[in-house]
Amino acid sequence: MSPLPFCTLTRMLSPRRVIYWRMVLKGVAIAYGVSFVAGLVLAFDNITPQSNPNVYPLLALVAEAVGVALALRVAHTTRLSYLLAIGIGLWLVSGTSVFVGAQSVTSWLDSSVFVATTVILGRLLLGTGRVTPTLDLSLTGIVHGRNSGLLGHRSGRSMF
Repeated sequence: MSPLPFCTLTRMLSPRRVIYWRMVLKGVAIAYGVSFVAGLVLAFDNITPQSNPNVYPLLALVAEAVGVALALRVAHTTRLSYLLAIGIGLWLVSGTSVFVGAQSVTSWLDSSVFVATTVILGRLLLGTGRVTPTLDLSLTGIVHGRNSGLLGHRSGRSMF
């Protein structure tokens, strides 16, 4: 009997799940939007790379990491493939600054380190483990067989 090929073995060990590209695009939009709004707020407060060369990159890093954390929270996943897709998406969207002349190609290529750092920091902001489900505030947990009388629903008559 011949041994299994390596690609078949890896496919067997790790379940193959689909990347939802709509969620990736939504995540990139959320992260980039938060970063853009934070940049506007910083500019309004007169915090620019020229006036504060030490503080501005740190605040931009934290703002984009918060955007990545929000994107991960919306997607309800922290999978590595999703993180990579968001990072590549953010990096490609930031490449538009090359077309408008705000950044050179070499500095855009160097920005991949910044994007990788923000994606990792955004993942770390969520904490370890899986993303916890949100609290269910619907009435389904309150109204069921055991305590349906609390809201006056038992056999159609009121409790009062």
